[in-house]
Amino acid sequence: MEIVEIDIVTGKKNTFVVTSRRALRALTKAKVPFAVIGATALGARGLPRFTKDLDLVVTTDDAWDALDALEGVGFRSAAPVVRDDDPEPMYVLSHGTGEVDLLVTSGEPESSVIGEATKTDLFGVRVPVATLEHLVLMYLYSNQPRHQGDLARIVTETNVDLAQVERYLADVHPEMLSVLRERVELARHPPPAPARPTRRRTKR
Repeated sequence: MEIVEIDIVTGKKNTFVVTSRRALRALTKAKVPFAVIGATALGARGLPRFTKDLDLVVTTDDAWDALDALEGVGFRSAAPVVRDDDPEPMYVLSHGTGEVDLLVTSGEPESSVIGEATKTDLFGVRVPVATLEHLVLMYLYSNQPRHQGDLARIVTETNVDLAQVERYLADVHPEMLSVLRERVELARHPPPAPARPTRRRTKR
């Protein structure tokens, strides 16, 4: 993943890279199972997209260890972390101007994403990054236009193994197979853009 570490305008270090490296090193050192997801994972898989934060996913069982590791290197949660209850589904942590979004879940497909992520060199750290197939699954369950656009890019710009995605859905959530096929078809054959309106001339 190629990201310029020095801002060519200010001459200062890119805070996203610095913050991301700090977070990834902390989790790796603490041996917390996790996976890089989101735009950073897309970039690592050859589809760069602008982002200001690092998206990570951990299981519910590993949430407190992940938070301990991140807090230990200076990250602070935007909202109070209440340890008496179950972990929240998402924590937004910041260090200076950098941000990490920590997704916490015990469900699918995220558990498979973590368990089957492949090691990739990212910002000088070798870390588990979600595969293209798992990114497709995560975006499939999202209705955000940005994520649907990301899914379309994966389908049209990479050699993603959609057969693998279909096998997963057939085992876990077969009713989503039709949704996948519809979105793949739409990505490969988008509808034509609407015609531009013609400006009527007014009679003088």
